[in-house]
Amino acid sequence: MERIDATIKLKKSWPEDFEQDDSRNFNEIIRGFPTLLKNLTSKSNRISVYEYFGKEGIGKTTTKNLLKSRFPILIDNSDFKGIYLFYHNSEPFYTGISKGIIKRIHQHIKGANHFSSSLSYQMGKQHHFETLQQLHKGTRKELDFKKFSEPFKKIMKEECEIAILPISGSIELYLFECYAAIELGLHYYNRFDTH
Repeated sequence: MERIDATIKLKKSWPEDFEQDDSRNFNEIIRGFPTLLKNLTSKSNRISVYEYFGKEGIGKTTTKNLLKSRFPILIDNSDFKGIYLFYHNSEPFYTGISKGIIKRIHQHIKGANHFSSSLSYQMGKQHHFETLQQLHKGTRKELDFKKFSEPFKKIMKEECEIAILPISGSIELYLFECYAAIELGLHYYNRFDTH
């Protein structure tokens, strides 16, 4: 077998056609964050999770069609990258990012387990502690998802609103998620210890 020399690509050996995700420096990227946050939290940007994602028979294709007038990017794409912000009783409680916003929101409210519906799993884990006065010490799979997490999926699906903001740059998106969580005080559900 022929030996292949592996080489770490340092800047001087990057291919000429290599494209960075974002060529702006840190300060240039974050300069626009206050405006992005204002857009994300604008009351006019909130929509009913139930009306756009949760009604019986609404799948990803229907959601896409319902959202086309709000997000022109959907005319050419089946989904898009961006950030979303969940509200309950007009108060934001969780923000997340995805390269497929529509798919991710459907997972949160319709996912069948702790992998696809990770936010409701997290809520269920905390509900387990509040109900039984003990931490869930087993694996994610061992938490009774139906008993502890399903009620939160139902609340998110039927009672919540969501705001969505397309952001195409990955670096900007990751940084903005942290910024939004901190600025909005979303510390209870937005924990970054697994990132």
